[in-house]
Amino acid sequence: MTSSTAPILAESWLELPDGRLFWLSGRCALGRHLDNHLILEAPSVSRHHALLTPEPAGYLLSDLRSSNGTYVNRAPITRPTLLHDGDELRLGDAVLRYRCTRRPTVDPAITNPERTRRLEDVREAACWLLIADVAGYSTLNTELGGKAALQRFQGWIAGMRPLIERHGGHINSYVGDAIFAWWSGESAKPAQVRAALAAIEQWRPQSPVAFRVVVHHGSVLFTRSERGEELSGQEVNFLFRTEKLAKGFGASAMLSEAAAQSLQLAGRCPPLGAASVEGIPGRFVFFAPPPELGINTSAG
Repeated sequence: MTSSTAPILAESWLELPDGRLFWLSGRCALGRHLDNHLILEAPSVSRHHALLTPEPAGYLLSDLRSSNGTYVNRAPITRPTLLHDGDELRLGDAVLRYRCTRRPTVDPAITNPERTRRLEDVREAACWLLIADVAGYSTLNTELGGKAALQRFQGWIAGMRPLIERHGGHINSYVGDAIFAWWSGESAKPAQVRAALAAIEQWRPQSPVAFRVVVHHGSVLFTRSERGEELSGQEVNFLFRTEKLAKGFGASAMLSEAAAQSLQLAGRCPPLGAASVEGIPGRFVFFAPPPELGINTSAG
């Protein structure tokens, strides 16, 4: 079945129950019949169950009078519903997750005070934070063209996601050409984060794009929404702003001092240097992961 010529939201996709990613490129019909764009074989899914339609604001999900209903974040939908990054979609017994890259802002991690006041479930907890960012995506886009660059970006996301999640990490969002992930300080172990870093580096030679990784540790504000937990606070701001410093240091992998200490790597990490972080008082020391983790610290 061929896609329509509707406007394309190229960086939107569905996470399928078996872990695969289904990239959206226009109108997408979902159901059990073979003429759907995405075929879901669960008996509880109708032959023609639901429809995703691209609009300037994002994708709209519509139920096609299915037998068992279509749900967004466990609420049944009765009219076309605009989807947001992280929304859980349920078609019969089939559970999917809608993901899309969020537009970068001046400060992507600042808390929305109005939203916070409306939500009661707000907590503060320590965690490890990771940002992985494609290096030179604009140049790649210019050299290869938009379609080829996008295919590489999609391959990078598909490769990175399991490396983070298999080691206890949670992907909070995709911001621009970056992945923002975290590990709970309450349930995750330092060894899991170290293992994720090692796995990412082992995969790096197969990555379709060059990329940088920065890890930090600190206390974060968790705000629960219908799509999961949103992270905010100064430590999140710190992480996003230090990604530029990694580029300046010429490092493909970088740890903050807090990350090095919390990962039990203090005294083993080669120093990269000290620098100021925009909007945060003081100067901060940054490190490369130790060689025994198998990480090549040069960005190349």
